[in-house]
Amino acid sequence: MTGGVVPIEQPPSRWIMNSAAPAIGLYLTLRLLSLEVMYVLASHAYARSPGKEVYPDGTIGNQWRSFTSFMDALLSWDARWYLKITEQGLGGPIGAVDADGVPYAFRLMFFPLYPMLARPLADLPFVDPVAACLTVSFVAAVAAAWGLYAIGRQVHSHRAGIMLAAVWALAPAAMTQNGAFTESLFTALAAWTLYALLRENWLAAGLLAGLSGLSRPTAAALIGTVGLAALIAAARRRDGWRPYAAMLLAPSGLLAYLAFAAHRLGGVDEYFTIHNNTFGAWWDYGESTWKTVTDIMIGVDDDHAGKPIRILSVLILAGFVVLLALLVRRAPWPLTVFAAATLVLAAGSHAHISMMGRHLLPAFPVLLIPAIALARARNRDLILLLGPMALSSGWYAGWLPFISGQAI
Repeated sequence: MTGGVVPIEQPPSRWIMNSAAPAIGLYLTLRLLSLEVMYVLASHAYARSPGKEVYPDGTIGNQWRSFTSFMDALLSWDARWYLKITEQGLGGPIGAVDADGVPYAFRLMFFPLYPMLARPLADLPFVDPVAACLTVSFVAAVAAAWGLYAIGRQVHSHRAGIMLAAVWALAPAAMTQNGAFTESLFTALAAWTLYALLRENWLAAGLLAGLSGLSRPTAAALIGTVGLAALIAAARRRDGWRPYAAMLLAPSGLLAYLAFAAHRLGGVDEYFTIHNNTFGAWWDYGESTWKTVTDIMIGVDDDHAGKPIRILSVLILAGFVVLLALLVRRAPWPLTVFAAATLVLAAGSHAHISMMGRHLLPAFPVLLIPAIALARARNRDLILLLGPMALSSGWYAGWLPFISGQAI
């Protein structure tokens, strides 16, 4: 299973709590620096042009809007749907509209785990849906950093685990880790699923993969990885009935929610029709991604091709491919398969190129390459590198894709 890397066996009871503390602490420090820079940039931009409409709502009616505060970014795009579901639930008669004039059916396009975790918090005194969602994101981000540390230590070393959490904090589109988005929750589930898989804890891997299927449709990459690993183990007659259980558990959440949504809508075709016609999301075999990449590389006469976010997104995609190629012989194969499957889903779907960083953010295994390299550096050199990177990430991982108006 290791693809040339022998996992380090460690007793979880001795290190899983205390040893992860430096990774979590460094992760939070880097994210705090990044968000502070993003806040300064947003405030400066608003002071210079307070009425500028910088991005479409991305949810209800796609109305262009300006930003009024730093929180607009944390609560933009899909986050506005998750806030609505947190406050009002998934319910409502199909065919009718809510108080905002939005069809209830549209809520079913957003998988329920994240807002359902936030709903009980929103029922507490003095806690509104915004605070509830951001609390879930914060806890999930810490759990993700912890899981990344566990993966890094399992594959390489304690120091590599710390660096893996640090590099993920600085990745493109990292702002979504702290906003009302599902990236942190799904990454946490993916990290702990893959950790369980590397340790051949089949029941935990199957259960966590099944739970991830309730968080977002791209969990299919994780589900497929668990299924493939379990199938190989079963074919080799290893671990008895447990791999079979993992194969059954892994897709359960995704299939259950699709069945629920299809039942509410009157058929699975209606589910995908809404995705296609309303949200512009469908499988196009990479046609839209290829067109955008070639437009930018060739330099066609397009007023939008030269936007910084589009060029950055193409560089992100190219960098991901390079890191993925380097990962093949340096990490256990399930990590590579998960990252590759995530890339296929991100690049093969019809979506705006500016979302590429966000869609690839949960594919953290490719970050093992820089994490292992950083693990060899001296502490002084790490400070000189990670500090400026955290500051610059406030621009490329936060302000540019979410407030600058470059996204579309």
